[in-house]
Order: sequence, then C-alpha cells, then structure tokens
Amino acid sequence: MKKNTNALETTAIQNDFACDSNTGVCSIPINSDKETESAILAVTSGRLIYVGDPMCSSCFAFASEIKEVKKEFEGRLDFDIVLGGLRPFGKEPITMMKDYLIPHFNNLASMTGLPINSDILSDRSFILDTEPPSRAVAVIRALSPKATLEFYDKVQRAFYITNSNTNKVETYLEFVEDFGFDKNVFKKKFESNELKKIVLSDFQFARDLGVNSFPTLLLESNGKISIVSKGYSKSSTLIKTVQSLLDTDSYTD
Repeated sequence: MKKNTNALETTAIQNDFACDSNTGVCSIPINSDKETESAILAVTSGRLIYVGDPMCSSCFAFASEIKEVKKEFEGRLDFDIVLGGLRPFGKEPITMMKDYLIPHFNNLASMTGLPINSDILSDRSFILDTEPPSRAVAVIRALSPKATLEFYDKVQRAFYITNSNTNKVETYLEFVEDFGFDKNVFKKKFESNELKKIVLSDFQFARDLGVNSFPTLLLESNGKISIVSKGYSKSSTLIKTVQSLLDTDSYTD
C-alpha cells in the first residue's frame, strides 16, 4: 500500500491535539475530505490492535489496563501496537502549552498513583514532538514485537516520571540494553530513513482505520474491525467487550 508520507508529514506538523481528562481521550483533527486507502484489508484475522502514542497522558494512564487485556487473550489473539501520531513534528517549546498540560499531569498522577513529574513543562529547550518516541517504539517492534508494549511503557515513564528528553536517541540508549538489544543496533535503526518511513506509515495507518483519538482498542475478527474502546477504560470492561464481540462473531458464523 503506497502512502504519500511527505504530505502526511506536512499535515502532521500542522496538527493540534486535545486531551480530555473527563473522557480519558487524547484527540487529533482528521481531514474528513481525504480519500483513504482500505488499510483494513491488510489486517489479518484474530488480533487486538492498540492505537496510541507514547506521549499521550491518557495512554499512560491506560498502561496497566491494556497489559491486563493483552494477558487475558494471550495465545488466543495476536496483539499489535500502532503508533497514532498525537503531535508529530511539533515545533513549539513545551512551555507554550504549560497551562494546558499541567491539569493533565496532575490528573495522571491521581489516576496512576505514580510520581508524575511536571518539571519538564518549564523546560524552554524541550520541543513537544511525538515522532521520535514513536519511532523508538517502532524500532523495538521491528527487532522484537513481543517486547514492544513493555518498551512503550518504558518510554512513557521516561517522559512522565524522569522527564527525559524523548527527542534524543541518548534517552533510549540508557535502557535499550535492559530489553536485550545492542545500543549500536538500536541507534542505527532509530536514525535510519527506513524507520522514519515506517513510523509515518503507522500514523497513516491509524488514519486509514479512522482513529483520531487515543488510546483506541480495536478487535479484528473474521475479516472485520470492531471498536472495543475509545479513551481510557478499565481492563475488566475491555475484556468483557472483547469476549462479547468474539462470541458474536462465532455465533454469526
């Protein structure tokens, strides 16, 4: 499936985003007039598709819930992460969004009970760009798909807890060996044009699926895509919904 990644990058630079603490949804604008290819046809049968962004606060709150869902259906359903592209290629310092983001950082601390650090919101040198951390996750997915979700979580913690600069490859080199990967291999892939194109393809794939809010969980079963949830939801609810959809598909066969 051929994608116009240059056009996508241009659009992504202009994207704004909004996160709603009440609904647990981080959203991006979608151009409804754009013709999209039927990427759904490329999806194989029997898998959960988690569309998120490692810089999305609602996605970090969702981390423990999605892990439980993945564990529940281990061996029954494949599990894939698609990088949604919340705010790729951002140009503005994060300080320009400080007043908007502080409530989300506070809400995240309340929801997770983790020591969320908002100091980075005062760092004028930090540019909020979700492409580099998304690309880092894509590198690990290419090296070892099974390690992707744990690495994704580690990237989230690097930003929200230790306030590491997620725009720099050095941030990821600090912990890639913990996942059994060679630093030089990771760095080479992270900086490669191949991975830059792959992560752009992820952003486009999310849009082809019609997803413009994160986290979103989809179920592909019997050749069709069903929405399990949009936004934060508890694992118990998600598991019941997935099982109900699977039972319905089985019944209709």
